[in-house]
Amino acid sequence: MRYVSLNNISSLLNANWAVCYVTVDVDMKEVMKKIRSINEKVEVFGCSSFKGVFTPEGFIRGAHFLASYEEDGVSAYSVIAECNESNALEKVENMCKEMKQNFGVPDVILMHATPGFEEKVIEGIEKVFDGNVRVYGGSAGDDDISGKWFIFKNDTIIKEGVLLVGFKHSKKIYGAFLSGYLPTPHQGKVTKASGRIVYEIDGRPAAIVYNEWTGGIISDYLDKGGVILGATTLNPVGRVISEVLGIKQYLLSHPHQVLPKEKALSFFTEFKEGDEIVLMKGYKSSLVDRVRQVIERALGVDKGRVKLSGAIFVYCGGCVGAILDDIDKVVEEYRINMGNTPFVGAATFGEQGCFIGQEKHNKHGNLMANMIMFQG
Repeated sequence: MRYVSLNNISSLLNANWAVCYVTVDVDMKEVMKKIRSINEKVEVFGCSSFKGVFTPEGFIRGAHFLASYEEDGVSAYSVIAECNESNALEKVENMCKEMKQNFGVPDVILMHATPGFEEKVIEGIEKVFDGNVRVYGGSAGDDDISGKWFIFKNDTIIKEGVLLVGFKHSKKIYGAFLSGYLPTPHQGKVTKASGRIVYEIDGRPAAIVYNEWTGGIISDYLDKGGVILGATTLNPVGRVISEVLGIKQYLLSHPHQVLPKEKALSFFTEFKEGDEIVLMKGYKSSLVDRVRQVIERALGVDKGRVKLSGAIFVYCGGCVGAILDDIDKVVEEYRINMGNTPFVGAATFGEQGCFIGQEKHNKHGNLMANMIMFQG
């Protein structure tokens, strides 16, 4: 595999497929024209990314690719469709049936949806593949949460919908999904919720409880309401999904808005009544260090013992915002742990991944990181 930028786009000449991440100022139609003048058959798929793209050259703007060639032995099958919350489940089931019929059961699915209905997408994948396929990915981002995000496959560019890419490899495909945040002593039970809005925790207004837990970080929003994403990035809510060797694996949810009338909180994930939640704490240093953690969790005992041909990296856009001044440390951390393995990475508005304990759990979360790595 090879990392390719627009400066050396001729490297796509013999590529079979390429995953591509772009900033929203990139005209993908023009990029595809250039690519087609070099290679008429290469499949190009990906999504827009928040403020930059992770590459071996740093976190930079533009269009960047991880390209795969015949000798890599990795086959890909991609499907894309427009959909929204009301029809995503049905659309995704049809997409997965097409994939299954034409490609078989993939080893891994790379998922890129637009924000808002990611749980429905995972539900559709699970229905068709019976929970046997690991899913990793992230929701398309833009520079300022204004909805300029998009997903794409070749010349098809979609503002609201989903892209699924199935991968098969003659060797191993590694993957991991990680929060990198630590639990605090504050915990409770969701006692009233609807979709992505939590109204009550332990029978009390959710925003008031959360504000108490965090020492008052959203006090200014309790009466007026509003977006609290920046204030809450290092203080998300976690749920235990599984446990491995005594270590709990947490799925994170990012508080999005205070709804002042009910003193409720909206999130970028769904909740149900009865969910046990815990306040989590992140630190800038741990957000850099989790690159190492996600690599170690993915490779396990194989770290340092297997050759890798390439990697796809997904890292939460909210966390990028929190450490923007130190963002190149994330790329540096990758290099230290992965050497010269080519990669490309997106900064996303929601992350999807597979927790592996006694069983596989594909989940949608926030403020998380995941990785797909291909054995060389």
